[in-house]
Amino acid sequence: MFKETFPGIIYALLLQDFPESLVETMAVFSLLNLRIKDRKILAIALLQTLTNLVRLLPIAFGVHSVILILSLAAYTRLFTRAQLSKIFLAVLLCFALIATTELIYAQPLLNLTGLEYEEVFANPFLRAAFALPYTVLLLVLALVKNYYNQKRGLIC
Repeated sequence: MFKETFPGIIYALLLQDFPESLVETMAVFSLLNLRIKDRKILAIALLQTLTNLVRLLPIAFGVHSVILILSLAAYTRLFTRAQLSKIFLAVLLCFALIATTELIYAQPLLNLTGLEYEEVFANPFLRAAFALPYTVLLLVLALVKNYYNQKRGLIC
């Protein structure tokens, strides 16, 4: 499974993993009522992007998701000192939203394009394109929740 070339890995990190990590972190912060205009988000997103390299390891399907959930929760706790149970709830909500969104659009999009999942996963550009819908959804969640937090004065 570790067949990707070094440029392919870099493209995947820049096109999918970093934007996805940044938006996930923003969503977690907004769900925790934390300010999303914070340098801590960038630090957590960079760490999470590096942790995303576990996707390249030859491990059982789904294990990388558990690792990414635990790492995002750990990084958020490390940088914010927010309550761990609330962090896990926010992180799990984000990952559940990702999984649900992918279940809804992945197969119809594969059918529409005539591509196979393996083709999409092997190409960093296609993988980033297929990740775009849930990335946009998480961004909308983060911005709407942050707007709500600001209007209600809930931001810590």
